[in-house]
Amino acid sequence: MTTRKRALFLLATVPPLVLAAGRTQAADEPPVQGEGRTLAYLNDLHNKVHRAWADSFLAMAAARLPKDHPVNLATRAVVVELVLARGGRLIGVEVATPSGSSEFDTSALDVVRDNAPYAVAPEGVLSDDGNVHVLWTLARDDRRCSGLQVKDAQRPLPLAIRSLVAQGREHVAIERLQASGDDARELGFSAFAWAWLDRAEADQGLAVAAARAAAGDHAGAERLRQALEQGQEVETAARGLARMAIPLCPLVKEKLEGPAGEARGAAVAALGFGLDHECLPGVLAVANDRSAPESQRMAAAQALGTIDDPEARKTLQGLADSGSSGLRAVALLAGTRPGAGRGALFRLTGLLRDPAPEVRGAAAAALLRTGGEAMVPQLFQSYKEKDPRFGESVAKELGTMKGEASAEMLGRLVHGKVDRRVRLASARALAVRRDQPARKLQAGLAGNQDAELRFLGSTELDAQKRLAAAAAPGGHAWRSSYAALASGPGRLAASDWALAQFPKLDAAARVEIMAEWLAETKPVEK
Repeated sequence: MTTRKRALFLLATVPPLVLAAGRTQAADEPPVQGEGRTLAYLNDLHNKVHRAWADSFLAMAAARLPKDHPVNLATRAVVVELVLARGGRLIGVEVATPSGSSEFDTSALDVVRDNAPYAVAPEGVLSDDGNVHVLWTLARDDRRCSGLQVKDAQRPLPLAIRSLVAQGREHVAIERLQASGDDARELGFSAFAWAWLDRAEADQGLAVAAARAAAGDHAGAERLRQALEQGQEVETAARGLARMAIPLCPLVKEKLEGPAGEARGAAVAALGFGLDHECLPGVLAVANDRSAPESQRMAAAQALGTIDDPEARKTLQGLADSGSSGLRAVALLAGTRPGAGRGALFRLTGLLRDPAPEVRGAAAAALLRTGGEAMVPQLFQSYKEKDPRFGESVAKELGTMKGEASAEMLGRLVHGKVDRRVRLASARALAVRRDQPARKLQAGLAGNQDAELRFLGSTELDAQKRLAAAAAPGGHAWRSSYAALASGPGRLAASDWALAQFPKLDAAARVEIMAEWLAETKPVEK
């Protein structure tokens, strides 16, 4: 017989005066403690069991049992722990601190079980597992059943984040991450990235597979293969497959060797992520086809730059000497190798005076690639260039270098009277570098008047100031700056931005920022 049934049966034999005394004592019960919605919820729990515990069991014990019975000991109290589903279902209850009387403890457990289910829980009382954990003191003294408190059953941060996101409580996961220490943030945000990708919308499947591939997860390889073969989101699919070291040529060779058109162009674009000798003849044919769209020839030139082959180098040199300025610029940079020799340096120096700004920019970047730090003084005219394409090309190459001369040049560009695009490109180049001269200059941006430049310079600030820099109202547009920080030593600042701006980003942008983050980290345990 349950406690409720036992109590109802025995109460029928309890004299009225005793019952009245029991109700009087219960009226002296202290109020439940708490605030706001938590207090309202705890009051709901209390009201559910008050009659069964205070008016029934305790009154019954006082009336039917001797005063010296263990149950009637005035100091008797048991602490039970409840686990409740958000909707009110009782998942489990057990004794946390026994009273010393098994009968008293068992009665408390019966009361809690018999009065389930309970009220729907508000968000504020949920623990990491999505349930409510309550410590409830049921006492023989005047406390009766008013001693309730919510227990915050936290899990280790990565496990907590995965659980919260899986429950659809992303906002809670973000709050937890923002409140976490710097030491735990990177691992925690990686857990957030994986968990969010697990729940991404079905129509984001291809992008999700590519994002997972960025961190070495091959689960979506077949989907990426099918997409590439069908010409769907070619660059996304090819990038993901290349991350997995899956050969691209067998998947696109038929289209590459087919008639001119969009299919052939897509095949060439895919091979920009990994060209092998089997597909080299087809790419060479596109690069040399003067009737082909310029975009396809430029994609072919970029692909030829990924393979070490004499015919590829010869073709790139020819494209760099003739054709449109855009094609010349792409071919010039794609065909440049470090340590190319004096002849290459002489030729590239002459191109710094080319009429086309994109060619001048490619020549300057190629000089840096060929000669390294020693070439920086040759580019003094960079500070006078008006076309931002030149400065952007130079800044990108400077981002791959390390040393005082190249860092100083980036510093001069970022503070110079140049187009904002160049200043941003230079700041991002500083952000991806890991050498001390670059980091020092990057930190100096923290006081810049430009909000995005301040964000890029926030890496050495404390957590509160970093978050303030990342949470700028228009900061959701700073995806390129986030990517630069995520790929360099400023990953904490990048995570601050991702957490602050996440609610403002659409699903596609979220997948992209997860891919950029995971590309520089290892998968977390699932």
